[in-house]
Amino acid sequence: MSELLFFTIDYIPYQYFYFTGNILSMLSYVFLLVEVCKSICAFHVLKNYKIHIVVLTILNIYIAYVLQETISPYIEFTNEYLLEIVYNIVMLLLLSVSLINYIYKDDKKSLFFFFGALCIVFSEVINVAYLYVIHQNAFNFVSVSLFVLAFYFLYQQSNLKHSKVNKIKGSIT
Repeated sequence: MSELLFFTIDYIPYQYFYFTGNILSMLSYVFLLVEVCKSICAFHVLKNYKIHIVVLTILNIYIAYVLQETISPYIEFTNEYLLEIVYNIVMLLLLSVSLINYIYKDDKKSLFFFFGALCIVFSEVINVAYLYVIHQNAFNFVSVSLFVLAFYFLYQQSNLKHSKVNKIKGSIT
């Protein structure tokens, strides 16, 4: 729905377009997060992947900081700025949870989901560079291409079922 709003950009005020589009995008990322979280055991993840979670948290804080520093000269501390912060946190949380999900399940479905989340994040980071730093069409093309690739990976993973992986200690399968 968020992407379809681009057809209405000439007919509605920019503030409505901006907030509605970003909130719809965030909602879609939250729904993806919920879908992943339903299929993993939080207790097992917290118990067995502590170092992973700490490292991912540090990386997420750093990336969110860099993104906010990139846009801060262009957006004053307003509702738009707060929305950008929340948007970036949700997007990075999706990437981290999808990576933990892949490590946890180690199957093709979770790998495709991780690739989809990775493409979303790279697309958004490049889009920030395009919108706020330098307006080159190459950045926009790469951003849109990665976003379409993310849809491809998410569609492919939706057609798969999680496979049972037989892990035997000490043996390579």
